Amino acid sequence: MLSATFGKLFKFPLLVLIPVIMDVLTMLVGAALYGFHGRPHLTFKFALQMGLPSINAVSEQGFLPGSVQLVGSSFSASHLINNLLFLIFFLIVQAFLQGGYVGLLHEAVNQRELSFEKLVMYGARFFIRFILLNLLIMISLFIIGGILTAVLQIAGAIFMILIYLLLRIRFLFLELSLVAEDCSIPQAFSRSRIAFENRTPNTLPLIGAAILFNLIAGLLVNALWLPLISLVLLILYDIVSAALQLAFMSDYQRIRR
Repeated sequence: MLSATFGKLFKFPLLVLIPVIMDVLTMLVGAALYGFHGRPHLTFKFALQMGLPSINAVSEQGFLPGSVQLVGSSFSASHLINNLLFLIFFLIVQAFLQGGYVGLLHEAVNQRELSFEKLVMYGARFFIRFILLNLLIMISLFIIGGILTAVLQIAGAIFMILIYLLLRIRFLFLELSLVAEDCSIPQAFSRSRIAFENRTPNTLPLIGAAILFNLIAGLLVNALWLPLISLVLLILYDIVSAALQLAFMSDYQRIRR
């Protein structure tokens, strides 16, 4: 299924262009604000992202925006406030693009023409719902993860990763349901759970392929930490991830039928 999806992907270059542009801009902004720092190291990233692909899912380098930066010797209260404001702006833009990108996936599997106008249309329609969804997930993970880490320390952190991965699989189609069904967040949780229970024979192999791909990508991205190599890996990552997202949306459409 995934090999066939790559053929379809070339009919919809916007699905690759959008994540590549956003990740390149993110890298440039991060380098401009904090400098291109970090060190090569080996790491294992068990990521399973849905919707808009981003190299941030597998990168552990600290200069990328989208997280609160505490690097450098000039850390202060104003520094923290500026980073929090930037984080809020980043989350708003990310929510807008997430809704728009999932909308384009929905259009693509229905063999409709894609455009930036449709990206903006879906983004404007769904970005409030994606902001609320992202906040709900972030706060829940922060509270549960904080409690587990405080009580069980390293074992708690590992346990939290496993819990998140299992819930991510259980509600695999959450973001896709929200847009494709144009429903509320509680309805999206319910419908995504039902969709996973009615999964096709392709669903579990796709999940395995996505986790394995992110594991390998995380190892390469963090181990080969040089500007030019990172840029090449970024582009390759977004191409494969776009194909995976299109495959997941196609699978979801088959389940709905």
